[in-house]
This record gives sequence, C-alpha cells and structure tokens, in this order.
Amino acid sequence: MPQTPKISNPLDKPILVLKFGGTSVGKFIQNICAQIIPNLLKTHRVIVVCSARSTDVKAKGTTTRLVKASDAVLSDASADYQQIVQDILDDHLEAVQQNIDDATIKKDLSESLSNVCRRLKVFLEAAEVINEVSPKSKDIIIGTGEKLACEYVAAVLRDKGVDATYVNLEKAIDRHFDPSHLDQKFYDYLSKRLAQVVDECDSGSVPVVTGYFGPCPGSILYSIGRGYTDLTAALIAVGVGAQELQVWKEVDGIFTADPRKVPSARLLKIITPEEAAELTYYGSEVIHPFTMEQ
Repeated sequence: MPQTPKISNPLDKPILVLKFGGTSVGKFIQNICAQIIPNLLKTHRVIVVCSARSTDVKAKGTTTRLVKASDAVLSDASADYQQIVQDILDDHLEAVQQNIDDATIKKDLSESLSNVCRRLKVFLEAAEVINEVSPKSKDIIIGTGEKLACEYVAAVLRDKGVDATYVNLEKAIDRHFDPSHLDQKFYDYLSKRLAQVVDECDSGSVPVVTGYFGPCPGSILYSIGRGYTDLTAALIAVGVGAQELQVWKEVDGIFTADPRKVPSARLLKIITPEEAAELTYYGSEVIHPFTMEQ
C-alpha cells in the first residue's frame, strides 16, 4: 500500500508559486521534492508549475524532441516520430524507476505515462493520415511534455510523503478570442481562469500544474513562443494573489550572458524589473519576456 501523505499544503499561509524549469526537473528532482518544497510548505501555501523535462543539452530535451516528432509526421521519414515518442517515454520511465520507491505509486505512474504517450502516437498517426499538422495540433503535441513532467513531479512528491495533485490546464480556456489581437484583456481573463482551475484542487494538496494551458488562439508557439511556462506561472501568481513567484533554474540567477556559452559572464546581484524585461527581449532565456509584463 502507498504511504499516507504526511505533509499537506497549509491554507492559512501566504501563497508562493514555484516554477521549475525543465533542466531542474530532469536533474534535481530529489532536491525539489525532498527538500525545497517540503521546507517551503512550513511557511507557505505552495503552487508548483513545471516545464517539460530536459537535460544539459537542450536538443535532447522533451520539448525539442516533440517538435521533431511533429515535423517528422510530414517528412519522408515519418515513421521516425514513433521512435521519438518511445524514446521520450523510456526516459521518463527510467526516471520513475530511479526516483520513486513506493511500488504502487511507481506502477500507477508508469501506466499513466505510457497511456499519455500511447495517445500521442495515435494523434501523430492521424496527423500523418491527413498529411497535416495544424498550429493547434502542434500545440497539443508540444503540451504533452508538461503533462509527463507534472504527473512525474506530483508522484515523486507523494512518494516523499507530500500530498500533491497533478493539475492539467489543457482545457482551461473556455472562451473565444481573436487570435490576431491577444491584448491585455486576454491575459487578465487567463490569469483569473487559471487561478480558478488551480483553486479547484483538493484542499490541503499541492497543485502541480502544467505550464501548457491548452490550444491558445493563434497557437501557443506562435503567439507566445517556447518558454510559455514562465508566463503561466506569472499569470497564476497574479490570479491567486501570491505573495511571491519564484522561478527556479539550473543557474544561480540572471547573468550578463549565458554562463554555459560565455565563461566570463557575471552574475547580476541586483536588477530592476525594467532591466530584466530588456534582457529577455534581447534573448535572455532566464525569464520569458511576456512574464515580465504580467
């Protein structure tokens, strides 16, 4: 029998939204689930938002491989998308074996992740038959990465004795918007709507929320771009009235350049919101530019 969660999410504490990047989920899952979140639950009501799992090499990350699978559907090597999805599943199942001790949690999660990837394969096969991958279809394909990651993180938390619930935002948008004119009204609506979905999570449980919030008017990739999970976390933080949004990355903060590419890059001790926004617009990957606007 799985162990009964010992750590619950306090409802009478200030709200803290934690966003974990893909590399953090891929490399530091034990630190996140056994140390960071349990410690913060002592002083805060916590909401977790996760990107798709990744590694040190962005080209091997889940999102990048899902983009390749989407592109492969319409290429001469269309059969390759099946192997890409299988490789993604195998990576996640290996992580499950390495990071979860409870046999029941491990079994249930493995079956759930396998079902998600099985449905994705069927979806890709259908796209191959009609020889079309629409922007909306591509959103659905890419969004699979956050589903896998968040189910995984929620399960690891439960394995560590933390009451956690996987929250899928893929059907959150329930209104029609003009895709050519996504103004602040859309983001204000989205903030309230995402907060509503998160608040429906079981009382006392830590919501582990997908960064992907469903097919976006005009396509999430084209309208917002990769890194949209930062925006999701910011919108949720605004919607629930969080005391703070923390964006956890594999680096120590905001640098003058990418420290993986520029060894002489310096860590900025202090930065204004305006300066951070300017950095994001000029290519910094630490925070998505739309996040700064919210």
